[in-house]
Amino acid sequence: MKLFTFVVNPVAGKGAGKNVFASIRGELEGRDIPYDVVETTAPGHATEAARSAATPVVVSVGGDGTINEIANGLAGSTRTLGIIPAGSGNDFIKSVGVPRKPLQALHTLLQGVTRPVDIGTVRCSAAREGGGNFETRLFVNGVGVGFDAAVAARTREIPVLSGTALYVLAVLQTLGRYVPPNFTIEFDGSSRESRGLLIAVGNGKCAGGGFYLTPEARVDDGLLDICSVEHKNILQILSLMPRVMRGKHHGVPGVKFFKEKRLTISADESFYVHADGEIVGANVRRVEIGLHDSQLTVISEPHE
Repeated sequence: MKLFTFVVNPVAGKGAGKNVFASIRGELEGRDIPYDVVETTAPGHATEAARSAATPVVVSVGGDGTINEIANGLAGSTRTLGIIPAGSGNDFIKSVGVPRKPLQALHTLLQGVTRPVDIGTVRCSAAREGGGNFETRLFVNGVGVGFDAAVAARTREIPVLSGTALYVLAVLQTLGRYVPPNFTIEFDGSSRESRGLLIAVGNGKCAGGGFYLTPEARVDDGLLDICSVEHKNILQILSLMPRVMRGKHHGVPGVKFFKEKRLTISADESFYVHADGEIVGANVRRVEIGLHDSQLTVISEPHE
């Protein structure tokens, strides 16, 4: 009986996906482990492959975007997500205990434990009053609104780099162009105004290839961690970045943290929204974000 279906994104990590799977194929065959494999060919294919997989475990061989697509196919089912990281950012693995190196990740896949994780929903609208003209998407790691989503969009235009270097360059290229909207954040019957640089909504603790915007977030606590950063000039952003990369930006003026189950963010000006690093809206004026407990099962290291 086959236990695993490997869903391989060949363009993940600037083309690393196929090579990463090749690096573990010999180990699978050497251990005489039967498996299915699907190589994705277009956006959305990983979701279809996850839904139609005949095995109890569906393994993402790609980045956070591939994990996102597979999660959209598995959420609420009895099947389990496995991860062999092969992306540019690989942020979700930092919250669920999966090693970065492929063979170590394969060991975790074969010897690890299952754990339930929460899964979020995001719905964008081009109208501030809502109504919704974008589909509802699921996310596992986080949603970015404003500057960090504009940076995520910029990373798609940089052909060579990957990892933290890719995101740092995208930040530098986005600086000076970004005009922060005046956001209204609504939650739990109250609201706040924010001339925001960005609003990061984290189920996981890390985003953008190594930026710990929501360092205290846990994927299984039933809450979203929100970090809002007020508008800052270029020098202030550059000085803030090293602290964010260490998750040490508590107490910085203009940085606020709170936890909620659901929230709505709106603005008169349009803004970008990303979910798990993938752009889900480029001309958004309202986004509704929520969380559902324990809707996905993931294989992780035993000590996590």
